[in-house]
Amino acid sequence: MTLVFFLFLTHLGLGLLAMLPFVPDRAGTSYFKFCSASAALAMTAGLGLLLRRYGTTAGAAGPGASGYRVLLLTTAACLAFTVVYNRARHFSWRRLQPVSLAGSLLSGAAAVVLGAPAPDLPLGVLTDLTSILLLGAAASAMVLGHWYLVVLDLPITALRRLTVLLAVALALRTGAVGLVLAGPVHAGFADARAVAAGLWSPDGVFVWMRVLFGLAGPLSLLWFVWKTVEIRATQSATGILYVELFLVLAGELLAKYLRVAAGFPL
Repeated sequence: MTLVFFLFLTHLGLGLLAMLPFVPDRAGTSYFKFCSASAALAMTAGLGLLLRRYGTTAGAAGPGASGYRVLLLTTAACLAFTVVYNRARHFSWRRLQPVSLAGSLLSGAAAVVLGAPAPDLPLGVLTDLTSILLLGAAASAMVLGHWYLVVLDLPITALRRLTVLLAVALALRTGAVGLVLAGPVHAGFADARAVAAGLWSPDGVFVWMRVLFGLAGPLSLLWFVWKTVEIRATQSATGILYVELFLVLAGELLAKYLRVAAGFPL
């Protein structure tokens, strides 16, 4: 379970960082500091769990021990850049902000590639990137909804933009999961029919839970989020986004479990 939570927490942190360029500066320094601090906390927790379980030499991921060390280094670099970005926002070091955020995202992308399953690297990277986008869009939109109580003149276009990004992320994530289900990815899950046939098997149950909670649930709520944003009912939108975020978190955590336990990159 250590690797499951490492992937989940680092992807959540990277997602929060990836959404920051789409939020206007009028959201205030506190918003960017909160999101970057949350990202740093999530990555610290994930990295700490991995180090406590495997240390600095075990080949827990990547091509052997050397790949594992590089994974640790890239994740640590992403964390360091995130902390620098947070401090740059706090002290208004404007020139350092884009540089540190770019460094964090680039090192995080390197960690994603190194952490992807070797036999299915392109598909693994695709599922990881779509997972990062979905986690980031859901979490950032929910947090931004609260910021309308902090910054009273924050334009509704900010939340509308993140709602669109959430819709795009859900579409991409659904497409990636559909590609995995339809293709010969794993001997135990050769295609969608094999998954359906394993409905009551341990992993088959989790596949269906992942699809229902992580994709069907958020998709069914997306229309309500959009309509409440359109009428500028930010508090109602935030309430629905709470449920949306919970479903996304549950679905992505199950996806990470299936990837580690069953070798099934959902």
